[in-house]
Amino acid sequence: MFSIDQFRGATLPEKVLSFTFDDGPGRTRGNRPGPKTVKLAEYLHEQGVFATFFMVGKLVAQDPYILSEVSALGHIIGNHTYHHSRPLPELLKAGEDIVSEIERTNELIEKFNANNTIYFRAPWGEWSADVAVELNDKLNGHLNHVGPFYWDIDSRDWAYWRDGQSAEKCADECLAQIGKEGRGIVLMHDSSADLMHARINNLTFETIKILVPQLKAMGYSFVRLDEIPVPTQNLTTDRL
Repeated sequence: MFSIDQFRGATLPEKVLSFTFDDGPGRTRGNRPGPKTVKLAEYLHEQGVFATFFMVGKLVAQDPYILSEVSALGHIIGNHTYHHSRPLPELLKAGEDIVSEIERTNELIEKFNANNTIYFRAPWGEWSADVAVELNDKLNGHLNHVGPFYWDIDSRDWAYWRDGQSAEKCADECLAQIGKEGRGIVLMHDSSADLMHARINNLTFETIKILVPQLKAMGYSFVRLDEIPVPTQNLTTDRL
């Protein structure tokens, strides 16, 4: 069931990080900028780093074979809604069907998740108790939804790509944020669900290749989201 409160990585030990990637998947041929979900997953696997990819259903539907490739490399495939069009609290207030936003993506990703467990992150990290109640009341109960997961360290990589900036600059800022926090869930984007300019300029793969060796040299280690102790979920079945 979905929690009313979003999960963070505060329970992680010092110098332990969990990389998460939103708004994918995507492929780009050659070495030019652009989404490189599989290359990113391959590099992380080679480095012994296992991450969570929160995927958008409409992008999965365009290239469903990415899921098997990413999953086979030891990464978690999470649910980031189907359209990623507007925040869920806004959609709910407008009377839109938020249940289908979750279910349609579940149908695409559930076979790649063990124990019928689906990890979830809300678009833009926007969440509310009413959204939790609506989903818990109406979603098909055969799956165990864990989340939503927020983050402790925001790389703001999408803004760097939107503005045409370099992987080196993004990596420097991300290292500064990690040094400040010392632990936690790191938010990055292997693609962009709604910003075309950020998508075509995406250099997250290149940024990760800068970050991981430096972080290892600084003594950091890495875990998947399913290795993070989370508090007992704050759940309710009554509309607040």
